[in-house]
Amino acid sequence: MVIHNEKYASKLKIWKTFGIVGVTTILVYIPLSSMFLREFGIETKQLDAWECALFMAAVIAIYAAFVWLRHKKRLNFIYISDEDKQNLVFRFYHIQLLMKKCTSYKIPFDAFKKYEIVTEDKNTDLILYQKMAKNQMAKYPPISLNALKEEEIQQVKDLLNQYC
Repeated sequence: MVIHNEKYASKLKIWKTFGIVGVTTILVYIPLSSMFLREFGIETKQLDAWECALFMAAVIAIYAAFVWLRHKKRLNFIYISDEDKQNLVFRFYHIQLLMKKCTSYKIPFDAFKKYEIVTEDKNTDLILYQKMAKNQMAKYPPISLNALKEEEIQQVKDLLNQYC
């Protein structure tokens, strides 16, 4: 069984690209607005440098706040599979336009001990445990499940319950 949120991750990347293009268009349009409008026969007062800088700073601040809030949600592309004949495979990376760092965990079926799904302050994390030598337990860093819907989280639980 394979569980992933590829459609959601793709939609989010497309909207982020539209956001960058929109903000860039606005930042170019603000200083040149009176010239653009004059081409269509509309006479307006040209913005002075301070007004132009203020509008541009406001647009950048609004967009930066939006990006920061999305980043704070820790939305990940998640791929979980048991189709490998020997391992549970977990791959995930933060959904962002640049600087993606993909992380992958492979846990042998017989070494997979347990899992926990922890919810704190609207953040849902998956914590995996692996059985090591001499009855020791290894705890993996948490995987953020914030980008998954409730039924997808239930699918993850069902899949992992097969191997506990």
